[in-house]
Amino acid sequence: MTQPAPLYIVTSPRPRMGKTLLARLLMEFFRHSRRPVVGFDLNPRDPALAGRFPKLVWPVDITETRGQMELFDRLIAEATSTKIVDLGYGPFEQFFAVMREIGFVQEARRRGIDPIVFFVTDQTMPTVRSFGELQRRLTATLVPVHNESVSLLFSKEDFPLARPECGVIRIPRLSAIVRGVVDRPNFSFNAYMAKQPGGPTEVHKWIAELYAEFRDFELRLMMSRLSASLGGTPAPALTRGRVR
Repeated sequence: MTQPAPLYIVTSPRPRMGKTLLARLLMEFFRHSRRPVVGFDLNPRDPALAGRFPKLVWPVDITETRGQMELFDRLIAEATSTKIVDLGYGPFEQFFAVMREIGFVQEARRRGIDPIVFFVTDQTMPTVRSFGELQRRLTATLVPVHNESVSLLFSKEDFPLARPECGVIRIPRLSAIVRGVVDRPNFSFNAYMAKQPGGPTEVHKWIAELYAEFRDFELRLMMSRLSASLGGTPAPALTRGRVR
């Protein structure tokens, strides 16, 4: 049985949360795995993801109906490529309103595409409320992302898991040195990982830990689908020996 191609929507209702950084990491993770991947940059004022991957990422403005139609048509056009959406805080409400209105999640799943929302969290009440609203109204898989550079604390009570087997994605805190390296205009995670003349650095370890997070997440999804197909109970949310 062919596995559905995932659609990752990286988002948060607030600016400067590390959304584009996470989208960059996902793009390179799938390229590193030699899997086809395309991206969509919904930050019309600053399409940073499109700037990093000009041949793979399309900047899209969804403030007008035409842009909305082009985006959602492309997202379900074919199911062979993994898709990454970098959803800026500006079009946050509009994007999910249109998604619900057109029944996008149901149509995507009918075509074998699995929509997954990576929601970058913090401890502010507007963020907590937005997460709760999405969880009540959206049928896509909603996964909290704890970016330790944004918020040291993560509350399971504020961001409950609708699907416990999916767990939480954790982005380790960036030191100033690492941040300075990965923010360089021409920096590539995969190219950096391939070069270790003096042995692994802090940057290597940070990237490797995040790639391991993504692999664990994919494994949990695969185990969950297998369990569901066999009529069993979903596997617990494990990440390298830690229960989440």
